[in-house]
Amino acid sequence: MRRSLYERLVPLGIPLAWLQLTAERFRFAAAVAGITFAVTLMLFEMGLHTALFKQVLAPFNLLRSDIYIVSSQYEYIGVPRTFATSTLWRAQALPEVEAAYPLWVSPLPLKNPETGKWRDLFVMAFEPHHRVFADAGIDAQRNKLNSGDTALMDELAHPDFGRFAKLLQTQERVHTEINDTGLDIVGLCRIGTTFIADGNLITSCDAFFRMFPGRTALEIMVGVIQLKPGSDANAVAAHLRTMLPGDVSVHTAAEMLEQEKSYWADRTPIGFVITASMIVALIVGAVIVYLILYTDVTDHLPEYATLKSIGFSDGYFVRLVLQESAILSLAGFIPGVLFTLLLYHLARTTAGIAVEVSWINLAAVFFLAMAMCMVAGALATRKLRHANPADIV
Repeated sequence: MRRSLYERLVPLGIPLAWLQLTAERFRFAAAVAGITFAVTLMLFEMGLHTALFKQVLAPFNLLRSDIYIVSSQYEYIGVPRTFATSTLWRAQALPEVEAAYPLWVSPLPLKNPETGKWRDLFVMAFEPHHRVFADAGIDAQRNKLNSGDTALMDELAHPDFGRFAKLLQTQERVHTEINDTGLDIVGLCRIGTTFIADGNLITSCDAFFRMFPGRTALEIMVGVIQLKPGSDANAVAAHLRTMLPGDVSVHTAAEMLEQEKSYWADRTPIGFVITASMIVALIVGAVIVYLILYTDVTDHLPEYATLKSIGFSDGYFVRLVLQESAILSLAGFIPGVLFTLLLYHLARTTAGIAVEVSWINLAAVFFLAMAMCMVAGALATRKLRHANPADIV
């Protein structure tokens, strides 16, 4: 009679793998703790990687742009290099270009209006009558920036900058200083912390020139190009590269985002640290599972030898240990996810990092945890496969 899948997997009719794992409760708890550690570290690092690189792109995601023009010496947006504004006007002459807008950016120190402490934030300045920002909240408040001494404060900035959101509930503007220049905060925007700074500020170009006396409208940091509907951004960017001087670089929006991510991933330790942490977590988890399962196999060699002597094959014992591996991976994955959710909450509330649960990350970590346990289980069965029942009993 043909046996069912369950009967083939569990020929003794009892969950032997579960009984063996739980027979030594301390050993079982140690294995689950090791896998929980590995799952937590991997999942947290993956979430941190996703959140941090999402925040790196936050300034660009705020903008309404199809093509960017930057200096040929550009590294990343936190260390801007200038180029002539006239270059931007040349780009605007193309028939496919709807509009070309200048943008000024720079880290500058802001004074906490309550404590008097200074802290660097990232400033983005534009001409308020231009629709540079795609963010609806910023675009709706452009008229507040016309006076030349006003700005919008990032309400997701680090608390050390000041309680601007609370203060604006009772007053129309909050006076402070930036780079030793008076400034009134008249509204809020939502950007969040980045690798560049723990806060952001949106203001007009006139206010920026007051904050930064060495800057003028003759030089800009970023050129924002908006194309007419139906235009091919790649083709227009290629045309601009041929007609503009060599002191600038032209990138489509997708290319600019990729360049910004590549800078932080490849030219800074951040990408390496996150990847190395995940590898360490995998190794630690695999070693713990291997030691637990190897010890379990060693302790039960006489029982396995008895089963071998009555006809059970090596394949059955391999499947048995792999079942134990699967049980361990599941038992460690669930608490690992719960611990990670707690770490995500702490990261959001204390560090302002917008980490979120991702189904893709969950699936990837579950697969890695399962593979880690299966490999460790397979290695742990080597002694059993090479054992001779006559030598053990």
